[in-house]
Formats: sequence, C-alpha cells, structure tokens
Amino acid sequence: MHRRAFVLALTLVAVSFAPAFAHEGHDHKITGTLTEASAEKIVVKEVKDGALSTVTLSAATKITRGTKALKAADLKVGDRVVVNVGAGKTPLAAKAIQVGAATTTR
Repeated sequence: MHRRAFVLALTLVAVSFAPAFAHEGHDHKITGTLTEASAEKIVVKEVKDGALSTVTLSAATKITRGTKALKAADLKVGDRVVVNVGAGKTPLAAKAIQVGAATTTR
C-alpha cells in the first residue's frame, strides 16, 4: 500500500512541473487587437484573457499582412495581430507581426 501511495505522489509532482517546461525552446505568440501602435512599441489586448501586453519593435521586426511587407507606421489601433515574441521573456520584443486582413464594412 505504501508503494502505491509513493508512486501516486511522485506522479503528481511530475505532472505539476510539466506546464513549466511545456513551451521551452519554442517561439511564443500573442494574438489580439492593437490598442496602441508606434514606431517603438505596440500594445496588444489579448484574445484569450483581455490582458494588455506591451511589445517593443526593432528594425529587425518583420511585419506582414498576407504576403505583403509592412512598416511599423502601417500598424493602426484596431488591427488584429499575431505577434511572435520569441522566448516570451520580459521585456517582450517582437520578432514578427502578422496583421489580419482588413475588415470590410457594409
């Protein structure tokens, strides 16, 4: 009986640490809507929880809409974006930004 309890406790400990290593070595992405946009940074309201994330931009940040390359000046408040923030470590820095298709009004 003691062995079963030990194995169960060991399993619970191993499972509790798994989320901490789930995305190690992979690029992290933020999906949401721009609430602020400038040449130096953007602020994204995240789809998943409504949190605001500030992300810095650099000359190396690749910005696209479909296959068309954009500049930071082309980013507008309200744009839907997917931002690749590399390892996701603070401060967040954008490696790439994919801008969603322009919405049409009827």
